Amino acid sequence: MWEMAPPKGSRLFQTLGRRPVLRAGYAVVIGVLVLSVVEAYRIQVSLSGQHEEIYRRYVDEEEHINTLRRNLWQAGNFVRDFFIRSTPEQAQTLRSQLQTLQAEDADVLQHLAQMSPPSPVPPGVVKSLREFWAVLDPVPITMLHASNEEQYDFIQREIVPRRGELYAAMLDLSDADKQRLRDYDRQFAESNGRAAERLLAMLGLGVLLSLVVAAFSLRHAETLEQQADRHYAEVEEAKRELQQLSGRLLEIEEEGRRRLSRELHDEIGQTLALLQIQISNALAALQGQPSGPREQLERARSLAERTVQTIRNISVLLRPALLDDLGLVPALQFQLEDFQRRSGIACEFVEESVADYLPDPVKTCIYRVVQEALHNCEKHSGSSNVRVTVRQRPGSLEAEVADNGCGFQLNAKGMPDQSRGLGLLGIRERVALAGGSLEIDSSPGRGTRIALRLPLEAQPQPAPRVAAEVPA
Repeated sequence: MWEMAPPKGSRLFQTLGRRPVLRAGYAVVIGVLVLSVVEAYRIQVSLSGQHEEIYRRYVDEEEHINTLRRNLWQAGNFVRDFFIRSTPEQAQTLRSQLQTLQAEDADVLQHLAQMSPPSPVPPGVVKSLREFWAVLDPVPITMLHASNEEQYDFIQREIVPRRGELYAAMLDLSDADKQRLRDYDRQFAESNGRAAERLLAMLGLGVLLSLVVAAFSLRHAETLEQQADRHYAEVEEAKRELQQLSGRLLEIEEEGRRRLSRELHDEIGQTLALLQIQISNALAALQGQPSGPREQLERARSLAERTVQTIRNISVLLRPALLDDLGLVPALQFQLEDFQRRSGIACEFVEESVADYLPDPVKTCIYRVVQEALHNCEKHSGSSNVRVTVRQRPGSLEAEVADNGCGFQLNAKGMPDQSRGLGLLGIRERVALAGGSLEIDSSPGRGTRIALRLPLEAQPQPAPRVAAEVPA
């Protein structure tokens, strides 16, 4: 069958590796964003400078044109005042005033011409302005003794038309400046729009790249999540298989213990018992004989008795026959009696409604946990009293071993440190394989309590057993 080719993004990831591609993508996105910020700042600075320069030029031109216009009116007013009072002193004052105004106009025209770019003052206006001042310049001399009619005629013929013409030209210049300002505003708006378009294009590119990188990141995250889920499933499967293997090993171990215990008890134990009987018969047959052979047979019988007892002890340690033949409670009672005889620690045993028949994994688990707990108590606790409680409830079997010993410090997981917690770790593993729960409660100076609960499947209801306390 035909197989679909992987997407280009997958081939790119496979060729270059996912992390380098993502790093490069993030670097490009950050670079585009940085360039966008720099471009926005540059546009803002440039447009602000241009706009400020345009308005500064407009205000400067208007101010100088207003100066020209004001000087025209002042010149006419000064001439009128001179005509009202035509004296040599007034003529001297008019001459000084006209020279001052004329110098101001010259400075204004020079400033406008030196602007960059030069202000577009029409040459005709400059020529008319020079002619106006040329007409007014000899007035203090030529019109000092003129009659009122001559003075009026001079004003109407020379000053009023020229001043009106120049004033209209100045208004045209102001209108032209305003039009240039509007043109500048339009150009500024167009430049601002183009700059905004460039900036939006860069931001759009950044957003697009961000979406692409985000898509690759999400895909990479999904791949990692799938790999993590797959690894977790594999670990769980390996853990489950390991638990099954551990449970099977415990079953094989218990079966081996049971078989070996039976072999020791039934075969070797019986053989040694027969040997002991034969020795006893030999001793009976040697009655009245010398003491040498009898003493040797006595030692042999004593050795056979000790060997039989050792075999029985080993058989009990491997797998007590009571556990299989009589059930959990008698096996625990025998274990506590042996523990008290061996260690000298007072024992108390309490059982409540425990059935005679229990599933073999359940009773084996309870027996081994109690056995390990008693071993730890004898070896580490230094206690003077031990209490073992076993009770059966609907759907579960509970057991508890408590002592008044020295106790120990638990870690965050409720277990002692590994230097002294291997036995308890084995208890926890055995209980977990049986599907139960384990609780360990201990602290320095407060003793230790080990409680476990195992689930029970529905069994034929046993005859109720009255709760009792059996001193071991």
